[in-house]
Amino acid sequence: MNFIPLGNRIMVEDIIEKHHGMIAISPMTKEKPTGTGTVIALGDTINNPKAVGGATTQVAVGDIIYRGEFIGQIVKVDGKEYRVMNISDVLGKLG
Repeated sequence: MNFIPLGNRIMVEDIIEKHHGMIAISPMTKEKPTGTGTVIALGDTINNPKAVGGATTQVAVGDIIYRGEFIGQIVKVDGKEYRVMNISDVLGKLG
């Protein structure tokens, strides 16, 4: 199934930090979103100056972006979790 974010939203796959080693960690803290993710899809009005409310951005599919830790909504597509967030919530990207 293809998911296309609407408007000025992007779909991001969170980068999960996993802790391994000799230290016992509670199951609740083993995986924690670090506030980073990989852009999977761009909304239909991003980079479309003719669209109403369209936004021009320097973010492209495949970029690693930084965001606030609890920004966006989690959606499941084909059994995998993604985060849908507004492009204005992107703090920056790795260059």
